[in-house]
Amino acid sequence: MEATVFKPSKLRTYLKLAEDAGMSADAILDGSGASWADIHALKPFDLPTIARMFDLLARRTPPGFAITSAYSSRVRHYGVVGFATMSMPTLREALQHWARYSLIAGDPLVTTIEEHGDEWRMDFETRIEMSPAARRYCIEAAVAALEPVIEELTNQPARSLRIDFAFEDGDALEAYRLFRAPSLRFSRKSTAYYGLRGDLDRPIPTSDEFVQTLFHQQCDQYLSELVQTRTLAERMEDLLRESAGNLPSLDEVAAALGMSRRTIQRQLGEEGLSFHEVVKRFRQRHAYMLLREPSPKMKAIAYTLGFYDVGNFRRAFREWTGQSISEWLANPSP
Repeated sequence: MEATVFKPSKLRTYLKLAEDAGMSADAILDGSGASWADIHALKPFDLPTIARMFDLLARRTPPGFAITSAYSSRVRHYGVVGFATMSMPTLREALQHWARYSLIAGDPLVTTIEEHGDEWRMDFETRIEMSPAARRYCIEAAVAALEPVIEELTNQPARSLRIDFAFEDGDALEAYRLFRAPSLRFSRKSTAYYGLRGDLDRPIPTSDEFVQTLFHQQCDQYLSELVQTRTLAERMEDLLRESAGNLPSLDEVAAALGMSRRTIQRQLGEEGLSFHEVVKRFRQRHAYMLLREPSPKMKAIAYTLGFYDVGNFRRAFREWTGQSISEWLANPSP
């Protein structure tokens, strides 16, 4: 099956911001096989290619640029997904819409929203394996865009409580001062933004039921087409990623995808895979990505990948690579 391709709307937005800041988008993309004209015209690319272009963007822009540039981004820059988000009745529905449909914009991140007590939080994680530089760029930009987007949608400033980052503070301390959150915490288990729950009930002045229905239908159609062209293994990995720490069984995956256990096994067989191999591949890819992070926490990684303890994770890692984790970290691959 051919690789699923996406229009790089999100990448285009950040390259345009780089151009506005006096940088050359073509120089940033040099060596990627794509030009600024390709991206500006929204030529489709698969997600791994988009991720590699984000890596170039991260390495060829100044420290903190992801944050400072994202503060000037706007929802409408993201095409049909952005306009649909602007047409929602409340901030809650707008953010939920973005979380569901951002893949259409070629977004390599997954966002999830939870509400607890007087707080709400949005978590940020990557859909696919990315370099540490690309992952950090995408997450910093997404978090930085959230406060101005909330103000853009509701005409009121975001009431941020705190922000957790799953990496060290690095070289962008000046840029981090843009955040209104009174508390920024680094080297946390995951990246998450926390706000006051009542803000989710804010109305959106640009809400329009007719426009909302129109764009929502278009988003459903686009997403359906993407899902149909993605392999079963890719769709299963989406579920595994969303269930980090509590990986679903084959029966649970079948129920979530609306398929029978036997159908899943048959279709995976046609792709040359088994359920066990999909889980193993997911764990391997994410283990390599998480271990490349500064000061990786073995217990947190083991939990995220669905292992009962660090010992089981270490034994599985040696089976995958023939090396201990410390040996692999001395010369990481792939």
